[in-house]
Amino acid sequence: MFTKIIQIVRRTAAFALWVISGFGLAQRLFAGLRARHSRRGAADEVVVYCVHRSFFLWALILAGFVGAACTRHWPTTAAAWGWAYVLVLVYTLLTLLFDLSTPRALLWSGICALVWLASLYLEDMRNVTMLSGVGRYLRSLHPRLDPGTASLLSWLLLVPWFGALFHSFGRGRKVFSPNSIEEWFVGEGREITDRSGLKFRTRYRDLFETALGFGAGDLEAVDGNHHVVKRWENVLFLALVWRRLDLILHQRSAVVETSSAASVAPEDNDPGATHRSAA
Repeated sequence: MFTKIIQIVRRTAAFALWVISGFGLAQRLFAGLRARHSRRGAADEVVVYCVHRSFFLWALILAGFVGAACTRHWPTTAAAWGWAYVLVLVYTLLTLLFDLSTPRALLWSGICALVWLASLYLEDMRNVTMLSGVGRYLRSLHPRLDPGTASLLSWLLLVPWFGALFHSFGRGRKVFSPNSIEEWFVGEGREITDRSGLKFRTRYRDLFETALGFGAGDLEAVDGNHHVVKRWENVLFLALVWRRLDLILHQRSAVVETSSAASVAPEDNDPGATHRSAA
């Protein structure tokens, strides 16, 4: 019982440090510098956190608080903050409602560019009002940020955002070591997955979430039959932590080859072997 209490205290302290350090950003940067100056160049373990989708409300919450404070002190900026708040609101809604992958982003960019060029042609050559009329109508609405409304919405949205933090604390912590993957679930216990025979690949299925999560993405474990065994969604800072995670995967590969009769010389001499094993 006493050992479990100590483990909970340690995990709570580690989670608090993760939040205080900018949700692990400062820790990632420091770990990267330390690994760069390390003689071994290897890592013992990598700790990542998965976040709930409501975590991405942080941009709207921050825009509400900052916009309300600026509007109170400088009332003349209410119009500018009104447009800024609307843009952040639309971006957040698109993030929560849709998954915009890279192919879809390219497709929709092409569609929007085609519509814009067609609008320019019709307006210049045919004198037909198209997108310019939509723009004039939107500007005529004169959106202005109301400090009270923006502050109230931000305070209310803090409730699901703190819920996302608790989700990360209770179910989002993943520890990757050279031999296993350890997960801890509040009220349920631990789950340890043997990494033997597994390959890992990253997936960035939503560019909006990737931007709000500073490189967030999904991590998939694939077996020898190319079946996805486990998937961890919305891993925060995945693009930043992937290099250190790749070191862990390489250590596992080296251990397997060393324990067998096969030689490890081809893998050590091939700088791309690590990335192929984790592809």
